[in-house]
Amino acid sequence: MSPTPKNEVSETSAEVALKYKEIVKANGINDEVSEVIVKTSGLLGEGFASQTNYVTINFQNPDIKPLHLFVKTHTSNSSHSELLTESKLFEKESIFFMKYVPAAIEFCKTKGCEGLVDMYPKCYYGDDDMIVFENLVVGKGYMLFDKQEQQDLDATRIAIKSLAKHHAISHAFIQEMGGPEPFFQRFPNLKFEVYNQPTARKFMAPVIDNAIRTNVKILQNANAASDKDEIINFLNSYDGKAYDEILNVIKDSAKEDKFLCLGHGDFWNNNMMFLKDEKTNEFIGHMVIDLQVTRYNSPGLDLGQYLFTSVKPEVRKTHWDEILRHYFDTLKNTAAKLGHPIELTYQELQKTFRRTMKPGFLFGMFNTTGAGLAAFKDIDMNEIGDIKNFSVLVDQAVQKWIKVNAEKAGESVQAILDLVKEYQTL
Repeated sequence: MSPTPKNEVSETSAEVALKYKEIVKANGINDEVSEVIVKTSGLLGEGFASQTNYVTINFQNPDIKPLHLFVKTHTSNSSHSELLTESKLFEKESIFFMKYVPAAIEFCKTKGCEGLVDMYPKCYYGDDDMIVFENLVVGKGYMLFDKQEQQDLDATRIAIKSLAKHHAISHAFIQEMGGPEPFFQRFPNLKFEVYNQPTARKFMAPVIDNAIRTNVKILQNANAASDKDEIINFLNSYDGKAYDEILNVIKDSAKEDKFLCLGHGDFWNNNMMFLKDEKTNEFIGHMVIDLQVTRYNSPGLDLGQYLFTSVKPEVRKTHWDEILRHYFDTLKNTAAKLGHPIELTYQELQKTFRRTMKPGFLFGMFNTTGAGLAAFKDIDMNEIGDIKNFSVLVDQAVQKWIKVNAEKAGESVQAILDLVKEYQTL
């Protein structure tokens, strides 16, 4: 029996308890439940495509450990919920975790690669309104990086390996099924392009433009290098056009690239979790989360977004070739193990990355000052009213951050200059 999810604010405690009891039973857990505890995660803008709760399920038998869950639902904001529905975010993520991942696990088993699909959390339930995952923090000790704390080389190595496996497994599975058409008939909407939707444009375009303008404003107020004006002019050329530039790259790469796969679509610091060994402090686990923006396209889109938004600039610049080669080797080896080798040279991958890195660079504008990411932190989607207000609230939060953190904003001048120069050089 499948539960009928509603916004839990409007449900009685009995309805909430019954819903989770049904989910537990549907996953083969028949032990008697004694208590269901639902608490808000308090994450607010940390996950602006949903609201999230922590759920603890206690059992009558005291010898059975509590089950800790992480639950994503629509917000109570009707305008925001309209965005989620039009963009098929919950629908796509539910299909990915409830249908694709189990099928991919079985496919890998048939190729003698049991355990290969190890980078996704367990999903207990999913539909168009609610998705229920294991709580990786409480249950297994995983951690989410601070969005503003970009990754060092060790973290980058393990993250890029997960991305390569994600791409390779999808490629092999698609080929095994006879190509994209039968694959997406079985797993509908996983290739659905969110950025083509009018509501997504209304939501995202002003936010991206705001990041560009913020960086321009910081440069204008700084005593920077002699090429400051040139960089300002370059950034201004994207003002009001950035969203279309991103959309054009997405459209063109789907038509022109030699190798296409099922991409993550939003692979960055806030959509992955890490596990460290308590004794050595080494990374021993990595989980890929938030599969709401999947698309069938070039792997370069995921690579560009990850490298420009989530990797420390000095690591990216110094180890760019090493990181890309690590991705390439893992991609090729994984696909070969699954019986569907990828006919792609490293030189072709480099060209693909350069051809598709513009969206990643533009999203990287958020991370150069800290203002953009800080602005999201305390914005409650339940409280903003019409979704068009979101960009206004972000702008207000950004300006407040700059005013309060004038010294940090000044220190970011060189980072802005370096990011643009790096992009232009690549």
